[in-house]
Amino acid sequence: MTPVTMIQQWAKDAKQTRSEVWDRMDSRQLTLLDQTIRPYLPSSYPPHPTDPLFGDIAEGTALPPAAHLVYFPSAKSEQSLSPDGYHAAGTPPAPFNPLRVGSAAQLVSSIEDISVKERADADPLVFVKFLRETRNELGLSMVERRQLVYMKPVEVQRKIIMLFRYSALTWNSHRIHYDHNYACNIENHPGLLVHGPLTCTLLLQLLQANMPKGYVAKSFEYRAISPMYCQQSLTLNGRWSQRSEGSEAADGSRICELWSTDNEGGITMKGTATVVPVADK
Repeated sequence: MTPVTMIQQWAKDAKQTRSEVWDRMDSRQLTLLDQTIRPYLPSSYPPHPTDPLFGDIAEGTALPPAAHLVYFPSAKSEQSLSPDGYHAAGTPPAPFNPLRVGSAAQLVSSIEDISVKERADADPLVFVKFLRETRNELGLSMVERRQLVYMKPVEVQRKIIMLFRYSALTWNSHRIHYDHNYACNIENHPGLLVHGPLTCTLLLQLLQANMPKGYVAKSFEYRAISPMYCQQSLTLNGRWSQRSEGSEAADGSRICELWSTDNEGGITMKGTATVVPVADK
């Protein structure tokens, strides 16, 4: 059996499986995320309401964009992890259904598609598309689609503490984010890699800090362009599209282009956010 046929057989079985994970939108977890990234946010970013007794973010507070990424940790045993430490394994219509601190939520994950790209001078690449649906007691809250590329493993002043804490918050044991020796000497990177979801989170916080009054984020499509390393400076950028500056769409929506750059000005991630007005309650 060739490597491609073995992968195809695995794909046939994998596409029939899905996982369900429940988690409580714990205020302490959101507070720890806020303390991790707030030193890097604009001073105009508004504070969250807090519990007067414990000081954590108050229950009932809507999770800011991308904050759900620090919930639903993948509780894998150390024995089930690959050598590099990684596990092997939408937008709702108005009036929206945000996840709220203190509520119970369910994450349903499944594999939508698996494809193989053969290469003449190297091992094949395996593209796996994941569908992740998050629900609460009111129904669907958000839909995410992720595409990961897997390949044969190689024979490891972004702030190191920030990377370590974000790895802990997301229960991410991938060693390229915290093990400098592994990242540089085993996988031949020039330094520790910044998490893609962390950059995504920071870009959305930039949007949140500059959100027009009465608007909320409806969707965000983004793509990682190149790696961001720990020793590089990270710059967050954003601009409203020409459509927004001239005239709004019929539904009042506005478009914001967001991107991050490294110390040489190279784009490391870019995305497009759509924000829409919220009717007064």
